Amino acid sequence: MDKMTNMKDTIKGIIIGVVSSLIASGIIYGTTEKFLWNIQLPLWGWLVLTLVILFAFYFIKRLILLHKIRDIISEYTEGAFGDSYVYTWEFKRNRKGQYSVYGYEATKIALKKSLAEQNNEHIFTCGHEVPEQIIKMMIQLTLMSMIKKRLGVLLRPTLEYLHWIENSQCHKLLH
Repeated sequence: MDKMTNMKDTIKGIIIGVVSSLIASGIIYGTTEKFLWNIQLPLWGWLVLTLVILFAFYFIKRLILLHKIRDIISEYTEGAFGDSYVYTWEFKRNRKGQYSVYGYEATKIALKKSLAEQNNEHIFTCGHEVPEQIIKMMIQLTLMSMIKKRLGVLLRPTLEYLHWIENSQCHKLLH
């Protein structure tokens, strides 16, 4: 199924590319009464033009990715893993950390409410604590799957397994 979808996307891309190049050539022909490939430019001019367009494309793509990362990081600041307590965290810029992803790493991981606050005489609190390394790994994988959707499809089984490990209602905790 994935190969077929990938093949359809490739064919759609080729068709869109051909149609858009014909439209662009028609616009250029209509405005200059010449086809695009008949424009007289030296080879170095075409090379410079191509490189400028290529760098502009990658620069814009990078800006979009950075904007998407900042949006996701600003919203994704708390969560529970399996049936654990709810945790909160902050992100710090760190490119070389073991659990850093896209230049950010989760720090200041703490319970959203302290255990004393959660346990009062009228409310039964269910949950357990999760080791910090597991929380950082799950945050890292979740961020990767949220930012890159195609990678998210591949990471989903791993994330489901990690949440299952932390679900003490299904089995005894493994840590």
